[in-house]
Amino acid sequence: MPASADEHKTWVAGVFDRAAATYDRIATSYHDVLGRRLLDVAAPPAGFALLDVACGRGAVLAAAGSAARRVGVDVSAGMIARTGAELTGVELRVMDAECLDFDDQEFDLVTCAFAVFFLPSPDRAMAEFRRVLRPGGLVALSSWGEDDPRWAWEDDLLSGLGVARRAIQRPFDRPEELEVLLAGAGFGGIRLHREELEIRFADARQWWDWSWSFSRRGMLEQVEPGAVEALRAASAQHLAALQTPDGLPMRLVAWFAVGCAA
Repeated sequence: MPASADEHKTWVAGVFDRAAATYDRIATSYHDVLGRRLLDVAAPPAGFALLDVACGRGAVLAAAGSAARRVGVDVSAGMIARTGAELTGVELRVMDAECLDFDDQEFDLVTCAFAVFFLPSPDRAMAEFRRVLRPGGLVALSSWGEDDPRWAWEDDLLSGLGVARRAIQRPFDRPEELEVLLAGAGFGGIRLHREELEIRFADARQWWDWSWSFSRRGMLEQVEPGAVEALRAASAQHLAALQTPDGLPMRLVAWFAVGCAA
């Protein structure tokens, strides 16, 4: 039977609890880079109050040092605990993005970086984002765009795992999907921005460690150890073909969508 929304959220929280120790801490810290860029594109007013939904290890919160108030929520208690140990001057709470425990019109900016695709009911989350924003407040989302074709073999191998659960509910990998999502919640003045970033893994071992540091971990945990090792072995020839003197390059494409609450 398909998992209920609550079961999905509990499972995703557990995956990220177990991934929290290494999340965005292997190879290039791309969430730090893209978190700063998301704020740059949103361009909130001085002294703004920020709510960062699905804050992870605090990339957006850390970049928002000029904010008058910084609040981060995440469904993963492990992420919240580690972020709290690293950042000062922030408020952190374990919370569901689709049911925010805040008053109406508390914030000037709500951000949600690379998490909307995990949500069972993204429309409900957008309604909550709009509710907690002051009139004229901003929402800023980011999602992944097209994959690097040099790494297409990853999806081919992963699709063969036949797992029962997948963290991503809907990819939101086209900018128009983000635009429709925000417009449906009543946001106007929607702006879209494309960002590219190249990251590098030192070698195959680092890529493998990275594969366990985010939502992919949830897939790998569902299969027998032998199948996991077979997947790793099958990746070896592809990784060898990608290897350069500077490591294994991967191009990331991100889409940002910024909207305004009336």
